[in-house]
Order: sequence, then structure tokens, then C-alpha cells
Amino acid sequence: MTQYHLTRRELLQRTAAAAMIAPMVPERWREVSQFIEGEVAVGTVPGASLIASRKGKVQFQGQWGTYCALGRRSAPLGSEVVHPLFSYSKLVSATVVVMARQDGLVEYDAPVKTYIPEFTGGGKEAITLRHLLTHSAGIPTAELGPVETEEGWKSAVKIMADLKTAWEPGSRTQYHGLTGLFVAAEAVRRVSGGKPWQQLCHERLFEPLGARSLTFDLPAKRAPVALTPQPKELPQRLEDVYQFRGHPAGGCFGTVTDALKVLHLHLNGGVYRGKRLLTPAALAEMHTVQYRREIEKARAAGQRPVHEPWGLGPLLRGEGPKAGGHDWFGFRDQTSPGIFGHAGIDTFIGVADPATGNALVFVTSGSPISSEKTVALRNGVTNRVFAALGT
Repeated sequence: MTQYHLTRRELLQRTAAAAMIAPMVPERWREVSQFIEGEVAVGTVPGASLIASRKGKVQFQGQWGTYCALGRRSAPLGSEVVHPLFSYSKLVSATVVVMARQDGLVEYDAPVKTYIPEFTGGGKEAITLRHLLTHSAGIPTAELGPVETEEGWKSAVKIMADLKTAWEPGSRTQYHGLTGLFVAAEAVRRVSGGKPWQQLCHERLFEPLGARSLTFDLPAKRAPVALTPQPKELPQRLEDVYQFRGHPAGGCFGTVTDALKVLHLHLNGGVYRGKRLLTPAALAEMHTVQYRREIEKARAAGQRPVHEPWGLGPLLRGEGPKAGGHDWFGFRDQTSPGIFGHAGIDTFIGVADPATGNALVFVTSGSPISSEKTVALRNGVTNRVFAALGT
């Protein structure tokens, strides 16, 4: 992890700045602001951005510190900055896959080879879209390059078609970094006339949400883009930084405001600005713990479950004890069963609770100094934000 070293003078300057800014924050948001200000001041991260809402209405937004931009190490962080969403992209892409399912283009439990005939052999015949969306397909890793070009995408498809499963699909879950959502996206592309993933996402989700900054392409050159995690040397091009370009599982970019719109769609029953994008049935299944029976059976037997409470894309809080992923995703201390969200490496989280309508997107402009600090920072923010928003 990166350590952001500060001199005593710099520490005093940041602390003084935090004290000057705090009185401008509404009283109920004071603790949230001071907590994040403090972490930036001591160098846990160089900067952070937060947006929080209740029932679709933004209640608080703030930015602290700096971000690394092309040609500038420490630029003031503002709400207009475009961030890499990393694995929060999975929630975005899964939403589009679910839209294709509700339109009857694909089925969750049909073998993937139904849509991608070459996706066979090595135990892959049993893999379904449901497995791909729940990290249970048995193909957790693969050496995939950027896929923003059609040539790169087809090369990745061939790599995935040659893989062998590491376990029986459905028998356990283990995080699939790039593979699961990539194959699911390819299946949707096959039944959608071969349209590029960016185009499908734009037509089905980004445009209806009015989320102009969301993109699986590299952001426009004029856009202020955060280089996160911060590189040791300033690059000349975004291509020199981001290796997940175009990937449905990790290649989306956007502002915190537009990333929040995805959560709002889910919280508002699949409707955004009066237009229904997700049917109630499709949304309900997406937010159902897919391996609930297996988890409950293991717990009843006094065993540690080998499945985590994944929905069809988001991680869910679910019933019973917390799962390991809840710490990293920022809702370790929350107990409402419907809470859901996704994290993007150690810099990005989006968390929402259908029971209260509370939602937040929190991003840092650099990796925290340790994984333990990442967990403490994320859960510290979520706990304080949800307390400020109320129940």
C-alpha cells in the first residue's frame, strides 16, 4: 500500500484547514466530515469524495484533499472528477445483464455454451449465467488484457473458452475478479447483435439514468480523471495507467454523482425518473441471496459456509452473522438484511439500504496505507453516514 508521508508542518496545515472547514458543515454531518478530514490530514489517503442520499435525494456531498491528475500530482479534488470504479463496475454490468434477462434474451440457468458455443470443455459445460453473477462458476482467474477494442475483446473470449474449471460450478463461491462478468457480458452481446459492451450499457442504463460520465471507454481527454491508485511517476496517457480498459467487471469510469444513480435505480424499485428499467420480479431476484439454503445448512451444522451472500451482482447483508466480504465492502456493522453494495479495489464503495432508502458512494484518491485501514475507513464512513441519514 502507498504511504502518504507528511511533514509536521504539512500535518499542522491540514489539521488547521479541517478545523476551518468544519463549521461550514451542517451539524448532523459534522462528525462525518471531521472523520474524513482527519484521515486525509494524517495521510491515510491523499483525498476523498463522498455523496450520500436518502430516498433518492442527496443530503450531503463533500470532497477533501487532492487527487493525482495527468501532469499534476496534487490537484484539488472536486465533485466533477471522474474516478475509476474498478469492481463497482460489476454492479453496473450485472444490472445490464439482468435487463437482458427480463427481456427474455438470456436465461440464468441455461448453460453458457447456449450463447457462446465455444465455451465448452474443461468442466465449463455446467456453468450458467447465475454462476457467473455469483462468483461460483469455478473460473476465478485468467490472464486477460485490455478489451476496449474488438480485437482485445475477441482475444479474451478465446482465453476464457480455453479455461478449465477449478471446482464444480455452484459448489462454492470465490471472487471472480474479471472473468465472471466478462463471460456474462459476452453472452448478452451474442444475443444483442454483437454490440460493444459500452454501447449496450449506454443504451440500456447510462442514457436512461442521465449518467453522462459513466463509461467503459476511457473518459474524454478534457475530463478531469483521477489516477488511482496513484502511480509513482506521472504518466502521459490514461492508457499507461489502466489495464482493465473496457472490462465489464472493472473498467467503468464515472463521477460519484453518476455512480450513485445506479444505487438509486435499485432503491426505487427499478424506476428512474418515471421510467421503468427493471421489473419488480427481476429486481427482487437480483437482490435475493442466491445460496441462502447452502449457507443456512452449513451454519446449522456448525460449519463455516463456503458460499457468500451474493445476489445476482451485488453482495447482500443477508440474514444471520456477517460474511467476510462485508468488512471490505463497507457494511460490516450494518444489520439490515437488504443492505447491498459493491467495492472497487481499496478505493471505491457504494452501499445502499432498501429499508431506509439510505445510500452512499465513497471514493478515495489513493490506496489507504493498509488493508486494515481500508476496512476501518470504509466502515467508519458508512456507520457515520447512516447514523446521520437516520433510520
